[in-house]
Amino acid sequence: MRAILLTLATILCIHSGAAPAAAVQELLVGAEGNRLRRYDIDTIKNPPLNEDILIERASIDPNGRDINGQICLFPDGSGRFIAGEDTGQPTPPAGWGVFEADGTQVGKLTATYFVSGAEPFGCVFDPSGILFTSEVGEQGFGTPNGQLILWFPPYDQFPGLPGEYPNSNEPSTNFCKLAVDIGTAGSLALDAQGRVYISSSSGLAVHRFSPPFPTSPDPDDGCGDTDALGSPLADSVNRETLSAMGATTFTGLAIARNGNLYAASILTGEIGEYDPNGNLVRMILDPNESLLDPNGTNPFGTPQGLAVDSDGTLYYTDLDLVGTFPSLGPGPNGKIWRIRFDGANHPQTPQIVRQGLAFPDGLGVLPGDLGNNPPVPALPSWAFALLAWLLLGTGFWRLRVGRR
Repeated sequence: MRAILLTLATILCIHSGAAPAAAVQELLVGAEGNRLRRYDIDTIKNPPLNEDILIERASIDPNGRDINGQICLFPDGSGRFIAGEDTGQPTPPAGWGVFEADGTQVGKLTATYFVSGAEPFGCVFDPSGILFTSEVGEQGFGTPNGQLILWFPPYDQFPGLPGEYPNSNEPSTNFCKLAVDIGTAGSLALDAQGRVYISSSSGLAVHRFSPPFPTSPDPDDGCGDTDALGSPLADSVNRETLSAMGATTFTGLAIARNGNLYAASILTGEIGEYDPNGNLVRMILDPNESLLDPNGTNPFGTPQGLAVDSDGTLYYTDLDLVGTFPSLGPGPNGKIWRIRFDGANHPQTPQIVRQGLAFPDGLGVLPGDLGNNPPVPALPSWAFALLAWLLLGTGFWRLRVGRR
């Protein structure tokens, strides 16, 4: 009887708003149309969807910023995050913005680039706070000059002389390039061994870079070479191409909860799960046709960026590519999709989270709650009366507790 009463009490506490343990509050964040949107994950799971725009694009808001690419949370618990930011380029040049949790920009990381109109895209932190980013380079099947760049703190500063930004074209001084020859460099992911994965859509590959890495931009700390722009470049790197993954237009990357690697292919519409050495474990999304087929379509979109929440749900952006290969471009109805997994860890049919988006590219997951989450359904009044009768009205509680 005691167990029954405790169970009833727990149920009543939960339904009266006093849950015994708070659920993880998370926001799915996505760059779209040069703005940063947030989606309350609680309301993705329990509609209606609650969303807002944390950072508006500069063409609409004079105080806005142009945001693109992956969004990466600092690992220090501060709530700060990194995102691609190219407001006003070429003056100042594109780079990665450093933002407080409320969207206030407190720093900018600017590298040097081999193309005009550079596109900062990927980012990932290691647990110690060291940052890796990718810059796309040539966006087609041209010269492979995308970059993998390693950054060293502090990050909450702007390039150039104090007070000079944004009226400066000066690059930052706290970086070391690890590679400058990636074909259309895309998303980044980091595994438990500290190895960095980078997608190369025009290179039809995923590359992996392994520690040790340079420990500062100084020549004595492993960054003694220079690239064609005269910028600091690592003396040597431990680099390999995961040939077991095959050759396709890899774009989004993310680490699954089991440590495996999710990798998306934008043209084939596929998302695969691979072990850390690139061996295919299973297909998560495997459409029957793709944009590479004559008159083919991608029924579940053209996956670009990936993200995984604390429950293991996989999210991906969809550029809604239109046209005929190789003349393809973003369509008018970009989307964000999610793929849930059942109790046996089997992927379920993708579901649309949000549509009507303009060029949704990168994703991230940040802590937070937009409020207005669906309330927990209230129990009827008779349930409270029953508990009161059991506890107080009959004396049965005292009688049963005292007996063995």
